[in-house]
Amino acid sequence: MHEEPLATILLVEDEESDVALMRRAFEKAGVLNPIVHLANGDYALAYLAGEGDYADRTKSPLPALILLDLKLPGMTGLQLLQWMRTRSAVKRIPVVVLTTSRDTKTINAAYDCGANSYLLKPGDSSDIVEIVSAIRNYWMKLNEAPKLVMRAER
Repeated sequence: MHEEPLATILLVEDEESDVALMRRAFEKAGVLNPIVHLANGDYALAYLAGEGDYADRTKSPLPALILLDLKLPGMTGLQLLQWMRTRSAVKRIPVVVLTTSRDTKTINAAYDCGANSYLLKPGDSSDIVEIVSAIRNYWMKLNEAPKLVMRAER
């Protein structure tokens, strides 16, 4: 019997302290999916496009879910979202924005660019575990994910 590998979660976040908190929260929430962390929007675009170091989809599979910070070095989260939603191979990947901005214009811009959800980063680690548990329960268990192709094009 051949078991499907667990779907990858892509975490696009430049703050190392937030990455460490998220990784611990995923462990505490019992999330076993591999988490690929990329520290800027340019790397995320290359990963999603399957370019350079990310050309081998067996080593760099398309994610089932993207957790995206908006304030990134290089390409911003909003720019990455805009790019994704115009590319057939990656446009259906669910994107959960995870950021600190409560600004209405930023929230609206994220949804206008194709975000599936907009969550505020909590400051407390127990709140992060709660958010990660909710993400796991909804996006990884309840949600019917779109079928993805193996190759993305730029």
